[in-house]
Amino acid sequence: MSKYAIYTKWEWRDGIASSEEMQNGMRENLLGKTEAEDVIWWKMDDKHHQSIIIFASEELAKAENDKRQKMREKTSNDSNIKMVEENMGPVLSQLSTL
Repeated sequence: MSKYAIYTKWEWRDGIASSEEMQNGMRENLLGKTEAEDVIWWKMDDKHHQSIIIFASEELAKAENDKRQKMREKTSNDSNIKMVEENMGPVLSQLSTL
């Protein structure tokens, strides 16, 4: 299996956005703009969300890194959020076929 995952945790200083706002943000910032196979965001609590991005390979994830960092900088400033954790690595096992 050559898939590659990136996990992040984000803090929303003013409180987490609504599900609708998050979906709109995902569409605006990611739809048609990434090689990721899937991106999932979920609410942790009223001030934090977490995400997972799945790529077909580490090479694709690394190739998009500069673009991802620029997008993160813009959305962080626009939404008053900051990333508090990031981990990445090869997928070892997967039940679904994303």
